[in-house]
Amino acid sequence: MTNRRNFVAAALAALGPLAATRSAWAADAFPQRPIKLLVPNPPGGPSDIVARFLAESMRAELGQPLVIDNRPGASGLIGTAVVANAPPDGYTVLVTSRSNHIVAPLVQQGAQVDPVRDLAPVGLALRAVGILATPAKSPWRTLREFTAQAKAQPGKLFYGSAGIGATNHIAIEQFKVLAGIDLVHVPYKGSGPLITGLMGGEVQLALLDFSSAQAGLNGGTLVPLAQTGSRRLSSMAEVPTLAESGFPRFDPSFWIGLAVPRATPAPVIARLNKALDMALADTQMKARAQVNGWELIGGAPSALEATIRQDMADFPPLVRRLDLKA
Repeated sequence: MTNRRNFVAAALAALGPLAATRSAWAADAFPQRPIKLLVPNPPGGPSDIVARFLAESMRAELGQPLVIDNRPGASGLIGTAVVANAPPDGYTVLVTSRSNHIVAPLVQQGAQVDPVRDLAPVGLALRAVGILATPAKSPWRTLREFTAQAKAQPGKLFYGSAGIGATNHIAIEQFKVLAGIDLVHVPYKGSGPLITGLMGGEVQLALLDFSSAQAGLNGGTLVPLAQTGSRRLSSMAEVPTLAESGFPRFDPSFWIGLAVPRATPAPVIARLNKALDMALADTQMKARAQVNGWELIGGAPSALEATIRQDMADFPPLVRRLDLKA
């Protein structure tokens, strides 16, 4: 019996290096067929635009096409669930964001997917820089000036959002807490009406994405008070960041990253992460980032993990306080 045990132990020990070699071979061989890049939003939105640029750039590194698959619905949770339940082999990758990864599961009643639990980060692709803007006819030219006025007149100034539960609604509510101010919320039916209302002075503050803000900024109807990036965009070098404006803990940037089913092997995640980093280093991608106001990030999966962890500390209390439900 003892000899048999020794034989089995020796056999298992011999299989160890073989198993490791086999695992390394599998990682080197990945991918061997096209990869589905699933976007949980309709075509034409920020996540979709970024996905198409990444698919084009990552193909060169992976040697296989990345096929875009739009699965909108339930604030992004339908597409998110598709990836969470996909085989954990690296061939189904989610283009994820704060909206579907963090906010939607908190707001949607009876959500069947928990992205934090069910998905493994591949990498943080970028942060889409936002602009805190005010009407040009307002008296403020810095965020400090606006905040001082809001403190002097609690409940007298208005801010707009793209709707109840929208990212810029929750973000300004977070800003109110950090700044210790009281602003009245005016929800609009989408970004277009919000920008029109802001230009017209119906509200005194709004958080706009970089692209949406450009027409008003260039036309002189809007004034930027601060930008949300960690450093100033070269195209808006005169506009301070939130940290420079006295709010280092306020980060409402719209981030976009890649994630896969939680049980996906680490070597496969590393391969996808490397391809993402290569794509972000591409000259054309950098040019697109400049035009669209993107702050390219990259790095290890831990960068996205840390971002998610911070969001999960910040957003649940806000959603509960606002009693947001869908």
